[in-house]
Amino acid sequence: MKKTMKLLLILITFLLAACGDKIEPGATQTEQQSIVGLPLTVIATQAVTGQDLFIGSIESADRGVLGARIDGRIGRLAVKVGEPVKAGQLLLTIEQNTVNDRLTEAQGSREAAAARLDLAEKTYERYAQLARAEAVTPQELDRVTAEREQARQNFQAASAGVAQARTGAAYNQVTAPYAGIIAEQLVESGSTVMPGTPLLVIERSGIPQARIAVPEALVGQIAPGESMQLEIPALQRTISGRVSEIQPVSDPATRSFSVKLSLPADAALTPGLFVRAHRPTAIASALLVPSSALLHRGQLTGVYVVEAQILHFRLVKIGQQLGDKVEILSGLSAGETIVSGATEKARSGARIEE
Repeated sequence: MKKTMKLLLILITFLLAACGDKIEPGATQTEQQSIVGLPLTVIATQAVTGQDLFIGSIESADRGVLGARIDGRIGRLAVKVGEPVKAGQLLLTIEQNTVNDRLTEAQGSREAAAARLDLAEKTYERYAQLARAEAVTPQELDRVTAEREQARQNFQAASAGVAQARTGAAYNQVTAPYAGIIAEQLVESGSTVMPGTPLLVIERSGIPQARIAVPEALVGQIAPGESMQLEIPALQRTISGRVSEIQPVSDPATRSFSVKLSLPADAALTPGLFVRAHRPTAIASALLVPSSALLHRGQLTGVYVVEAQILHFRLVKIGQQLGDKVEILSGLSAGETIVSGATEKARSGARIEE
């Protein structure tokens, strides 16, 4: 046993002598990587024009809500949502009401009043002849004259009643006030309606406009005639719009004002499209880096920073995109050097060689 232990100690001593250098526990010897040819940029603040961003939608310059003017039930719906219509075209009918009965009654009253007026006219003519022959007294002629005048007034009132009843009967048919597109259908066939009940929404054909929501804090800074760039993501188009109207009342739910913008005559946009309105603001100082310098790792964004010729990966918070550059909100300072391209070659901890 003692002999075995002695041989083991001799072997350990031999191995230690062969190692030469000492190695600290837990440490490994590695060779530092060097990278040549990476493009570098010293970042600095730059003067940029900021912008406010508002969201909204395209709508018709004239959007009307058609309401019922009489009571009853919806009969036939002659149009569908999205269907173009012409001025005067029938949209729907209202049935099961008394307007037709009232028209018939009014026409009967006018016929009776017309018959009484005809009799009063003939009676007056006869009495007028008798009065010229002094066959009746002046008092009798005055009485017949008054009866004729009353008959005339009764006939005029009956005629007005017929006109009113005809107007009511015409309200049974709801027609398009102008050419446009049916935007919304607010009732169904068989629905009971009262005067004022909304029925349909119609968008007038023609040049559209944009409507955007502007926060209360900014509404005083926007004036009619101001120009904005409107981005339409669905069509991948950008057009120019001009402020035409600022509504004076704020929406209490969103704390914003509604602003309308007129569009070019050849815009040819469908109402309902989503838009983003970009409004330039005052020139400010911003820290910008090339877009090619950014690395995206999931929800995180970073850049390679050069410190004492060594690369270090650093997370940053970015702002708006300005052409081929991106605004840095935090994580970098002016005067620092970063890798501005070929970031796939960079490695944290590597040394930069000229």
